[in-house]
Amino acid sequence: MSSDGVPDHVTRGEHDHSFGDRDWLAVLRAFHGHIGPYVFSGLRMGQYAVQKLNADPHFGIEADVYCPGETPVSCSIDGIQISTGCTLGKMNIRHHVAEGVTARFTNRHTEETICLRLKPEAIERAVEEMKRHDDEAGAAVIMNLQNDELLEEIAEE
Repeated sequence: MSSDGVPDHVTRGEHDHSFGDRDWLAVLRAFHGHIGPYVFSGLRMGQYAVQKLNADPHFGIEADVYCPGETPVSCSIDGIQISTGCTLGKMNIRHHVAEGVTARFTNRHTEETICLRLKPEAIERAVEEMKRHDDEAGAAVIMNLQNDELLEEIAEE
């Protein structure tokens, strides 16, 4: 068990999902209340988009998230909020009820966009692990995937 109470199987992932010195797991836990596969997937989507668009978090990016309007799938929205800095208060994130999890991110300075979809097979594996063990075991599956195993860039709909 790590010092912030996150089981070692979640924190020992071989991939670095940090920006700077920020402890994303602690931030997710404090904001969302726990770490599960959907919130961690949303975090990964947002991180990828910020990097790919070379966008400034908080004010230089906006997100349109398409997913069911029910938990646990909607938890992906919280991960996107944390990793992009988009918030309802700043009006730079919007939720649209839809199947699956897809998000369109826009760099507010360049107008460049990227549309990302969580690969269903990756989420299915994580949810199966979550059902067998717990939420954090599902998150560990997501943590250990490469971006191309978790995300796919799609044409704008």
